[in-house]
Amino acid sequence: MNTIPESHLELVSQPYGCVITTLAPSGLPQSTGMWFLFEDGSIRFSLLEHRKKYRNLRENPACTFFLMSPESMIETIEVRGTATFEPDPDKAFVTKVRAQYGADGPPSDGPDDHRWIVTINPDRVNTTGRR
Repeated sequence: MNTIPESHLELVSQPYGCVITTLAPSGLPQSTGMWFLFEDGSIRFSLLEHRKKYRNLRENPACTFFLMSPESMIETIEVRGTATFEPDPDKAFVTKVRAQYGADGPPSDGPDDHRWIVTINPDRVNTTGRR
């Protein structure tokens, strides 16, 4: 398994928006801007069960995380890997993600909405900029 290189740890530790790309059942890529959390050496984010991205990942867990530094725009990291899932029934994880971006408390999900913590297990990590 690949890991985030030391040269890019600061970048993934910042509250920047990222792009998560999954594959739709048609085989076409589907990309979404997301909030994420770099925690315990892993890229993690939260998804609602009824969202397209969640359904795509359940069907095919291959995904890509992409982040570009808004300061330099030449420092980037791309993590290609496989998603794993764990439930977030009390919304503790998504609340932690939101706090990193300055949002208070859990999101206002509906009573029947189910949240999942998605962790990307890297197969390949590509970087530009710092070495």
